[in-house]
Amino acid sequence: MGHPAHFRGEPVRRLPPLRAGEPLWYPPLLLCSFAVTAYAGTRLLGGDDPLGVVLWVVGAALLHDLVLLPLYTAADRAVGALPPPRRRSGAGGAAPDAARPRTPYRPGINHLRIPALLSGLLLLVWWPLVSGPPARFERSTGLSADGFTERWLLLTAALFAVSAGWALLSALRRRARR
Repeated sequence: MGHPAHFRGEPVRRLPPLRAGEPLWYPPLLLCSFAVTAYAGTRLLGGDDPLGVVLWVVGAALLHDLVLLPLYTAADRAVGALPPPRRRSGAGGAAPDAARPRTPYRPGINHLRIPALLSGLLLLVWWPLVSGPPARFERSTGLSADGFTERWLLLTAALFAVSAGWALLSALRRRARR
């Protein structure tokens, strides 16, 4: 039994080897970048266990897709479900564009998303040092392993403070234009 498209007399369409507009050197370059990444990963993670590197990468992808993505999607949707800011009514007391409902514009949502994204990215990159550096860290680098957690917390607070300041300036500018 063939593909259902054969029953209608239509040929089965296959994906093209390249997307439209991609140069011919793109797939080999992509494969080379994967090879360089694999080499760097094996060198970085000990060098003598390439299977361990593959398992680590697959585990990180699964952790992201099955745990982290649902968590930050739920958090983003929870913030998005908050009631929208009240808007001033238009001329004559009627709300502007009252005839067509739209998704509410939340000018402050990105002032939460961006510092949270940057803080999470920094935590992901520096997790081994933030959670407590391994014993070999000081021997390998000659640097002190103290203070990574405090620095990450201070940087996170600074990111949210700068974002709150930016949101305040944006709100004041919007108010001044009215």
